[in-house]
Amino acid sequence: MPGFRTAVDKLARRLSGYVCEPGSAEYARTVAIDNGRTRTPPALVIRANSTADVALALAFAKDTERPLTVRGGGHSAAGYCLNRGGIVLDLGLMRTITPHKEARQLTVQMGALWNDVYGYADRAGDGLIPVGGGCLTVGLPGFLLGGGYSFVSRSYGLGSDNVTMIKLVDASGTLRTLTADAAAKEDRDLFWACRGGGGGNFGVAVEMTLRLHKPPADTVLGGALSYRLERAEEVIAAYDAWAAKLPPQMAAYGYVGHDPDPAEPTRRIPVFRITPVHNGPYAEGAALLAPMLKLNPLDVRLHSMPLPRLEMAIGRSTLVGDRLAYIRSGMIGDQQGWTPGMIRTLRDAMATAPSTDTFAVWTHGRGKVADPALAGQGPYPHRDKRYVFEVKAIWADPADTRANVEWAVRLGEAMKDDFQGAYVNYIDPLQEKWATAYYGERNLAELRRIKKAADPEGFFTFQQSVDSAFEPDLSAPLDLSPLNRTLL
Repeated sequence: MPGFRTAVDKLARRLSGYVCEPGSAEYARTVAIDNGRTRTPPALVIRANSTADVALALAFAKDTERPLTVRGGGHSAAGYCLNRGGIVLDLGLMRTITPHKEARQLTVQMGALWNDVYGYADRAGDGLIPVGGGCLTVGLPGFLLGGGYSFVSRSYGLGSDNVTMIKLVDASGTLRTLTADAAAKEDRDLFWACRGGGGGNFGVAVEMTLRLHKPPADTVLGGALSYRLERAEEVIAAYDAWAAKLPPQMAAYGYVGHDPDPAEPTRRIPVFRITPVHNGPYAEGAALLAPMLKLNPLDVRLHSMPLPRLEMAIGRSTLVGDRLAYIRSGMIGDQQGWTPGMIRTLRDAMATAPSTDTFAVWTHGRGKVADPALAGQGPYPHRDKRYVFEVKAIWADPADTRANVEWAVRLGEAMKDDFQGAYVNYIDPLQEKWATAYYGERNLAELRRIKKAADPEGFFTFQQSVDSAFEPDLSAPLDLSPLNRTLL
């Protein structure tokens, strides 16, 4: 298309960043995300290096009548940062971190990954910590726009609760500064919507200011306690009763999957594993673990280190890489927890998983997240839930996609009556009634009102944007086409 070619050349001359086109090595790197199942090739990647570049990219997409999606860290669970045949706006060059030491805050450009922020916090040497993601290659914008659970969320709230300012380029190309006390009601509304309303809906977040915290100790306790999965009914029930009574300084994540056998490390065996993170003195955290240590774990590994280093150590183990993955999530209520039936369902399903790379994991919620004072700060509706459950089916051969996805969907359907909603940061193209599951009916209506005001032409619209009417069809045979597209 000569017209498109001319437009690309003209754009390239105006950018402080640059464009990447199909066939180049950098294009291939930029469109590769942390899920080998999602390979959706855009016509062009624009690597912005400034807010002005972002505005130019939006104008270019409109002028050439191409859809545009935004890539922050490239960790989108469903690959919604990409699109087929359109424009991908990549923020990866915009990674500046500016400290505000007296205010205990950081201003961070939205191309940064949590690895960048943790590295900065570790080098700063002041002991201040962010409320950030547990995977190093997760980008800040998607994580924070969807709420964002951290190992220290039970101490300090969601990642989004700790955002004090957002700079956002809206669909008109206008840079807007969003705060809770912004002069314009429209900007206050957008600030509310962007703290839990999910990525890709309202504009391009280019910068955020984050609140930092001084923890009660220089180091945290982290590690793992593992038990044979054959003991699931006994041990997960004991864990659930124990976790419900923990102070907010302790988070205890759960995992069911395959780990190396301590007695024969070359062999992997099914286990239930607890990942404790105690935001306080080591001895205090170790004492809290006593009830679970009495249950004769298969393996125990405990460490003491600053939180940024713990995040960097744990985060290296969470990548999908070139393998293929599908994620399904569900919220487990505080009054319910893990029932015997749920434990059996999970244990039995994991025994039939097509791939031993597949695992289930859950985030330990509540604590500060459930503080009623935070409830109105954003549209995240699941503050009272005890756990955020995620099953992550991972496999190596594309020919096995249907078997692995259908297995994960069956597990989700078997547990759906036990779930009270789902988590937008694990966005799932096969989630039934996804909009109310992610936001709740009241928040969804408000998000759609704000979306209409901020983006009246629906420029920032994709398959599961807040204004989408899309619903998956889960009847047999399962329609997998929603997994392979960004736009309707």
